[in-house]
Amino acid sequence: MATSYDVKSLDYDLIDLSEDDKLAAQKYLSENGIRGIEGFLAERLDAWRKCPLNIAITGDSGAGKSTLINTLRNLRAEDEGAAKVGVVETTRTILSYSHPSYPNLVFYDLPGVGTLEFKKSTYLNQVNLSRYDFFLIISRTRFTENDLWLATEIQKIGKHFFFIRTNIDQDLYNEKIDHPKTYNETLVLDRIRENCLAHIRTVDETANAFLISGRLNYTSRFDFPLMCSSLLRDYPGLKRQAMILAMSSNCKEVIRAKVDILRGQTWVAAAVSAAVASPPIPGLSIMFDFSLTVGFVIFYKKQLGLDDESLARIAEIHHIPVYVIQDELQKILPAHFFTAVPDFVVSLVKRQAVGTATEEVLRYVPYVGSAICATVSFTIILSVLRNLLNVMEKAAVTLIDIVAERSVSDDEDDDEPI
Repeated sequence: MATSYDVKSLDYDLIDLSEDDKLAAQKYLSENGIRGIEGFLAERLDAWRKCPLNIAITGDSGAGKSTLINTLRNLRAEDEGAAKVGVVETTRTILSYSHPSYPNLVFYDLPGVGTLEFKKSTYLNQVNLSRYDFFLIISRTRFTENDLWLATEIQKIGKHFFFIRTNIDQDLYNEKIDHPKTYNETLVLDRIRENCLAHIRTVDETANAFLISGRLNYTSRFDFPLMCSSLLRDYPGLKRQAMILAMSSNCKEVIRAKVDILRGQTWVAAAVSAAVASPPIPGLSIMFDFSLTVGFVIFYKKQLGLDDESLARIAEIHHIPVYVIQDELQKILPAHFFTAVPDFVVSLVKRQAVGTATEEVLRYVPYVGSAICATVSFTIILSVLRNLLNVMEKAAVTLIDIVAERSVSDDEDDDEPI
């Protein structure tokens, strides 16, 4: 039985409009008036999809580049379109892999510096460093002289990079087998980290190394969440928004970043829905674009990993019965959120419409014109979307907790390498 969905009043004084959106809307209105504003706003909502993002991943053969690329794309090695993973060198050319859901996010698997085909003397020209937005330098054991040289060259052109130490799961397993009596995971991780820092801080004294397992079922362990949150911070403007919304929701840091972006867009979504208002549907007295609003909710579900496909995939990857996931999530969201989104939206709008007064809108200083904002439908849809995102965030974080508990349990119970 789902808990009751509590719709709280919205404080319009706290609506977080971005300066870019304010200026863009004001400029459009001054040049065109209210006519066509819904098309302009809809285009603003989708602008992030057209923003190209190029992430380069480099390191020696066998470091786990391909595995990490697959995980960042929410794929396993056997999935269609996955980067080839093997025990022999698999990267002899520069290979690119688009995110399956957001093709403008592209990961490039670069050969390590110093291979026969990519010698140090010609490497920079061959890979064309300037084309990439960000670099992940991967090592399975220790960062080499070539890795440090590459980091220096990346710094010279003003780009950002991370040092990432992979296969931490295998290292911990080996240590546990070799020293069962004295094994301490925290101490082992500290030792590995100190070893990494001793090398990389010869290049950048403020650099950090992220200790991760690149495998898809360990995205909630070690430094993987910290790596993701750090990666999301280092982009300007629209590129940051695009990076956040294109990332898979496999850790809490990504979920919270997604919700922040989506919450900031709700005023635009509500304005678009109000601007293209359709006749009221049966049982509702207000006019708004019902199909558009349902589409926003479906988009939020997919973004936060709460759609059927995402839940089924999580259940399969982490060996969790689907009913276990469903039972936990339905303590937060009602069953028809998962089974009948249109009915769910109608119920939310009805509930929010009760007691809503037109005067409430006067508390909000519109940036897209009173013809849209000074309507009850705008007020109601804005409240519905923002309140719903709060509850969906709670559900998505709960799902991460379920996965994290399972991965820790697997660590404790397995007799084979993680």
